[in-house]
Amino acid sequence: MKIVFCGKGGVGKSTVSKIYAEKLSKDKKTLIISIDQDHSLSIIFNQNIGNKITQIKENLYAIEIDAKTIAKNYINDVKKSISEFLSKKAFEEFENYSKFLLDSSIALNTAIIYGIYQIPKNFEVFIIDTPPSYQFISFLRTLFNLRKNLEIILKVYENWKNISENWANKKLKSYEKLKEKELIANEVEEFFKSANYYIVLNPNKLVINLSLNLKFFLENLNLNFSGFIMNKYKGKDFNLKNIVDRIDEII
Repeated sequence: MKIVFCGKGGVGKSTVSKIYAEKLSKDKKTLIISIDQDHSLSIIFNQNIGNKITQIKENLYAIEIDAKTIAKNYINDVKKSISEFLSKKAFEEFENYSKFLLDSSIALNTAIIYGIYQIPKNFEVFIIDTPPSYQFISFLRTLFNLRKNLEIILKVYENWKNISENWANKKLKSYEKLKEKELIANEVEEFFKSANYYIVLNPNKLVINLSLNLKFFLENLNLNFSGFIMNKYKGKDFNLKNIVDRIDEII
C-alpha cells in the first residue's frame, strides 16, 4: 500500500501523514518518507530522523530524504557517464554548468528519485509526505520525463552502434550506466503510479482552488486521486466533493 499526501504548503500534510501512519502501523509495517526538503517529521515525532530509516516505535519507521547530498553524488556520477560522449571543451562547459545545476529543481527532484529507489521495499505501507504542491508538481514532471529523456539518449547510442561497432564497444561502460539509470527511473515511476493520492486542505477559498488544480493535474497524469482530506476544519460543513476524512484542528 502506497499513500501520497499532497497539497499546498502549511495545510498540515506532515501532521496528517503522522496520524495515518500511527493508525496503519498498529497492524502493518509502515514507513513514512519525507520528500519535502524543509523536513518536519523530526519535529512532529520529536526525534532525530534524517537521511536514514529510523524506527519511531514498533512497526513505524521514517526517513527524511536528503536531496542535496544525493544530488552531489548523482552529478558526479553523470559526469563520469557522459565524459566519453562529450568533447573536452563540451565536458568543461558541462562541469561549469553542473555547479549551478546542483541547486536546480531538476537536480533535487532527480536526487529524490534516487533516494526513493534506494529504500528497501520490505514495508507493507509507504506514506509519502510531499513538499508544497508547486514543488510536488515539479517533482512529478521530472519523474515522468526522466525515463523518456534516458530513452532518447540510449537510442542515440543504438544508432551509433549500427554505424560503428568499435565506437559502441568503447562507450559500452557509459551505456550500461545509463541503462541502469533507466531501470531506476522505471521502478520509481511505477512506485508513484501504484500509489493512492490524497490532497490535504483546509477551509480556505485559495487553498480549495489550488487543491482543485492539483486534483486536475494528478488526473491528467492518470494517477490515482483518492479524495480530499479536510484538516483543521473545526466542524464546519463544506460542499466540496470527494472529502474522505475531516480532521479536527490538532495544533
